[in-house]
Amino acid sequence: MATLWIIDAYNFIRQSRRFSELEAHDGPRGRRAALEWLGKFTAKTGERVSVVFDAYSGLHDKMLEERYRGLTVFSSRGGYTADEEIIAMVKQNRERAVVISSDRAILEAAIKAGASILKSDEFERELAKILQEEPSDKGDEEIQARARRRRTKGRAFQPPKEKKKALALLRKYQ
Repeated sequence: MATLWIIDAYNFIRQSRRFSELEAHDGPRGRRAALEWLGKFTAKTGERVSVVFDAYSGLHDKMLEERYRGLTVFSSRGGYTADEEIIAMVKQNRERAVVISSDRAILEAAIKAGASILKSDEFERELAKILQEEPSDKGDEEIQARARRRRTKGRAFQPPKEKKKALALLRKYQ
């Protein structure tokens, strides 16, 4: 059962520290930079990633689809928003889908359909860890081992089950 990562494109870009400013000044350049970065994730992990944009013009009866750097990039049908298209994709893929958005309506619909979720900023943070090329050295391992042995009081924060699956999928690449 292959996982399908469905990304709310403009939500991801505008929530991003990396791409929001660039997209605000030069829209096409900001979108291209975000797609390049997401393409690195696809190239490194082999995961299926769909990025869904709002198509503000056009009256096509099907979503426009193109391939870019291993990504499947969709533009919504005429008269439909990317949100509506994402929800339809989630209903079609259910448990196989991981939805990346900070839009509450999309996240609630995804949970209701049985999909996993991650907010855009959480996904960006985890992806940055995966894409860093620096090898970890032995000193880091020792510090991490000490941190694991440290005693804590009370129960640690546990993310909801919808996030646990998505985080686990990303952490296997770190």
